[in-house]
Amino acid sequence: MYVSLYPQKELKRTKRSFLLAGIFLFSGGAYALVRELQEARLRFDWIVAAGIISLLGILALAVATDRLRLKDAYFSMTPEKISYRLGLYGNDSVLYWAEVLSMRVTETFVLFELQGGHKKRLSLSAIPAREVANHVATSLRLAAIEKNIEVNGVQMHAKTVLAS
Repeated sequence: MYVSLYPQKELKRTKRSFLLAGIFLFSGGAYALVRELQEARLRFDWIVAAGIISLLGILALAVATDRLRLKDAYFSMTPEKISYRLGLYGNDSVLYWAEVLSMRVTETFVLFELQGGHKKRLSLSAIPAREVANHVATSLRLAAIEKNIEVNGVQMHAKTVLAS
């Protein structure tokens, strides 16, 4: 199962925000830079600050126009592992089902207790669409039932069909 955590609508909205921020930062920084260069007494620290603001605006514009590509935020679950990236710039996280001892599922996060006493947290509140977050949580619960993993302190057992 593979789920994109940023639907096209959300991604478009994010890029539009980057575009507006980029225009604002670049124009403000460029204006401040030009004004500082016209002054009789140059203030080097103000020139550097205006240049940095302009560069941040260019960076935001590059993201908005896909010159600088964002990573895909996703959730993927296979019979062997769970992998996900919650942010557009975050790192991939991978959990193997064989290492999962138990799970705690709430409305805002899923906490995996792993072998060796390690814990890994998947923040459902970082997923922009609430229905996608609910889908991820439900899928994890169902997979835990299949794999006989404890969820919220209750040991799950998959139903088995006996052939007669």
